[in-house]
Amino acid sequence: MGRNWTRRAAVGTALLTGAAGGALWRWKKQRLAELTAGSELVETDRGVVEVARRGSGPPVLLLHGDPGGYDQSLLFGEALFGDDVEIIAPSRPGYLRTPLADNKSPSAQAALFVALLDELGIEQAVVGGISGGGPASIHLAAEYPDRISGLILVSAITIEIDERSFDIDNPLIDPILTSTPVLDLRTGLIVLLRRFAPERLITLGHGMMSTLEDDELEEYVETVADKPDHRQQELAMVSSLLPASARIKGTLNDQFWFRQLPLTDYEAIECPVLVLHGEFDAAVPIIHAEFVAERLSNADLHRLEADHLIGVGPDADNAKQDVRSFIDSIVLPGEP
Repeated sequence: MGRNWTRRAAVGTALLTGAAGGALWRWKKQRLAELTAGSELVETDRGVVEVARRGSGPPVLLLHGDPGGYDQSLLFGEALFGDDVEIIAPSRPGYLRTPLADNKSPSAQAALFVALLDELGIEQAVVGGISGGGPASIHLAAEYPDRISGLILVSAITIEIDERSFDIDNPLIDPILTSTPVLDLRTGLIVLLRRFAPERLITLGHGMMSTLEDDELEEYVETVADKPDHRQQELAMVSSLLPASARIKGTLNDQFWFRQLPLTDYEAIECPVLVLHGEFDAAVPIIHAEFVAERLSNADLHRLEADHLIGVGPDADNAKQDVRSFIDSIVLPGEP
């Protein structure tokens, strides 16, 4: 009797595991197909770039964080910029369909995106750097002043930070932690939480991204979860991190370079600069914003009642207005 029960349990576990693995494989295949359908590949002098374009108006080159991809930039573009600009959203090197190749450093990525602007026939653009997209956007503004009319830093990394989303700096364990099977397992758990316990996922996310604790954190999370548009935006943002295995090369590369910042002369930036940062951002502390503001007389720092995700929460509308006022203040080629 005992043996039969054990055998049945083992068979049942194997069947459940196989079914779960099959469901995850189908989800990943569908997700990657959706991402492929939403973008195009552009061949430049510096290599291939995956890019999506949305809207019409002054061009804004929006560089996503880590992990991320063009889909993340589109989400931020919709939340902060509205419909009066054209969002140019590339996947940075190592993310989704943009090869890492030789475009690893922030400076090399800046050169790649100038080549992309050349191919798209865009003479000048505003550049926005979101979180881990900060270094490449800063290098663009510092090294190509004739191509960048304004710089927007959103919760951006600007100085050295030892950020490790997937590895633990252990040469024996890291290859396992960053392998496709392990990453896909992590992805599957997040997908399950997103579907069956979205409020719990939102709470966990802010717990990691905020310096708030206990009652203050609970109250802040409630302000997000109680607003349907903020709740939906945050859950969509989770999807822009998945599948992790399609974004791991870029993430590991970024986090290598983050530990060596700063790598350019910030005082070489001549264009207007808008810096938006949450007062209680735990993922990228506000000292990153203060570093830029202290060195640039043309930088305008706006401290927001937010953690790392400034597009949700009590100051979300102020963040949108700040961005749109900044865009309106910049005269772009061909604009009145």
